[in-house]
Amino acid sequence: MAIQGYSGSVTVDATAVGTAKVWSLDMSANETDATTFADGGWSAVCAGLKTWSGSITVIFDAGADTGEDGLIQSFIDGTEVAWILKTGAGTAVGTAGQFLGNAVVTSMPVTNDVSSCLEVTFGFSGRGALTIQAIPI
Repeated sequence: MAIQGYSGSVTVDATAVGTAKVWSLDMSANETDATTFADGGWSAVCAGLKTWSGSITVIFDAGADTGEDGLIQSFIDGTEVAWILKTGAGTAVGTAGQFLGNAVVTSMPVTNDVSSCLEVTFGFSGRGALTIQAIPI
């Protein structure tokens, strides 16, 4: 079953970011060389340290959206915030309904396009584990 993105959401420090329109999440694991003489000339790897990062794009509405204001302040202060990134999955879906973790806002480019609304994309880098949860039924 396809999942529509329009039901997704972003929450930062328990405050909804109501102006969010796009979020992306990148999870990866470093590869560590595990090759031995017994591997017959073929390399072998094992998963190493994991990292996660991503971005959210918002329609700029500073001062009117408390969640967006919190992200701006987090960027200025360099403080860690608690993130909840929800997919568009409904309550009947049993996997990957939301992603939870703490991250630091690492970038904040602003896009001012004459044919569109002013947008800000907040880049973030995870600190510690990322939890993947089903949305509770």
